[in-house]
Amino acid sequence: MSEYVKGIGASPGRVVGSAHRVVWDIPRVEHRTIEPAEVADELQSFRGALSLAADGIARLRDGTAEAVGALEANIFEPQLVMLRDPVLIEGTEAYIRDNRLSAARAFDWQMFEIRSQFLDTAHAMVLDRLADLRDVRFRVLSHLLQWEEQAVVAPGDEPYVIVADDLTPSMMVSLDRERVLGLVTAAGSRGSHVAILARSLGVPAVMGVGDELDRIGEGDRLVIDGMAGEVIVEPDVGELARFKADTVLISDRRRRIEELHDQPTLSRDGRRIRLLANLDRPSDAEEARRAGAEGVGLFRTEFLVIAHTTIPAEEEQYEAYRRVVEAFPTSEVVLRTFDLGGDKFPIFLEMPKEENPYLGWRAIRVCLDLPELFSNQLRAAARAARHGDLRILLPMVVSVDEVTRTRDLLSEVSASVAEADQRSIRLGVMVETPAAVETIDLLAPHVDFFSLGTNDLTQYTLATDRGNPRLAHLYDPLHPALIRMYRRLRNTAGECGVPVSVCGALASDPAGVCVLLGLGYDTLSVPVYSLPEVKELIGAISIQELEGMCHDANRCESPGEIRRRLDEYIGDTLAEAGVAR
Repeated sequence: MSEYVKGIGASPGRVVGSAHRVVWDIPRVEHRTIEPAEVADELQSFRGALSLAADGIARLRDGTAEAVGALEANIFEPQLVMLRDPVLIEGTEAYIRDNRLSAARAFDWQMFEIRSQFLDTAHAMVLDRLADLRDVRFRVLSHLLQWEEQAVVAPGDEPYVIVADDLTPSMMVSLDRERVLGLVTAAGSRGSHVAILARSLGVPAVMGVGDELDRIGEGDRLVIDGMAGEVIVEPDVGELARFKADTVLISDRRRRIEELHDQPTLSRDGRRIRLLANLDRPSDAEEARRAGAEGVGLFRTEFLVIAHTTIPAEEEQYEAYRRVVEAFPTSEVVLRTFDLGGDKFPIFLEMPKEENPYLGWRAIRVCLDLPELFSNQLRAAARAARHGDLRILLPMVVSVDEVTRTRDLLSEVSASVAEADQRSIRLGVMVETPAAVETIDLLAPHVDFFSLGTNDLTQYTLATDRGNPRLAHLYDPLHPALIRMYRRLRNTAGECGVPVSVCGALASDPAGVCVLLGLGYDTLSVPVYSLPEVKELIGAISIQELEGMCHDANRCESPGEIRRRLDEYIGDTLAEAGVAR
């Protein structure tokens, strides 16, 4: 009997193949103390192992650049940064000198402490870095203890699907591409380095299945849907037939979408809509451009600080920002300043104990309180702005004072950067608090644009923690109160002559797209993987019809009623257009 395993769609594609269970771990390091006379030799062994590990990672990076691409090769840069981390080096050397531990034991203990810090942070972006941490740990220990590399190759010559708790980036680029059909892992997310490599290599992947992985045995036949994040274990005849039929439909649909990717986005009644991309990392930029994004509406920058043990250097930030700007030389790139706090605190910050961290010290509040961190980011952004149309977006704003203080700081750092053109840097506010919605007219004279962030605005307006599963039925961005806010924001911003876009999750939800377009929004920023589907949807709908529906939505008493009407409209509209939903 078949079983269904649900995870995260990390790399698109649909395949059928036999499972190969990969079980790997880093062997336990023996506890060994040393004599005082051995300290110098152990320190030298440790430094030598770091150097050899760095050489190996650099070779892997260069090989990946040649075989896969330069952007994918940059995935290995964080590992090289880890090997140069003063906390890792000084902590290990202190264990060798002060505690008389062997180099291997001292390094392993220091890595354990860093791993514990990662786990305490508990943010998805940090947890995604655990695979890099394991990669570095294994490489250094293998040089200290003469371990051999662990293989992930199945016996025989038949193609197979890898099933594992997790893989490291170095394992991923070493896979036999002729035989590996797909990947299923217990850990990982769509933003992990393994997922990025899977997409670049064209390997369908379902990640984050957790304990459900135990339901897959060696040799089991699997159907993998890397877009939907589903795995069927031992599918029956009917399921295999549906898989083949759906694959044909999806292939035809993808061809149609690819034909449109470089065409303007137009609704059925001829309205022009701009589709931008949300990026988590610089490596997403090329993928976004290939998918037809007209620019970047939200470039999250937390990757530079989450899981880092020190404030990121200005040069590191500048290079990251410049890469994205140069990928879109004629379009805007909207850089959101560090949105820290809540569940996103870097290791180098002392995290305060707060009753409700989502209503506490976070986002623009953290940045303004830490001028060294904020000035570095603004200076790097000012330098990157000379390469294109880079704009700065401030999260969690509740007052004009936060905007004016940022403008003053931006002017100050821009004056210290010779090549920066401060006038070219537009400053905007992310509207994600009720306070911002209610004071749009007050904020408008101080900003160049607004960006609607529906995720936080929903939880703050509805007093509903979006991470609490018991309250999931209350968290709905189509609540009548929110639709009225969206309308008021669009109208007031228009009256003030300030453009407004949408970058929240609602912009990639079919019902949400319909509401936003019906309310007059004409610029949406969505995840890269959503670009084709959103573009296809917009081409099938009439904004004039949606304007009438949104007017009627004012009388709806619940989000359920609004969704039912929109779902019915979307179903009928797509059917008329001959588009499979």
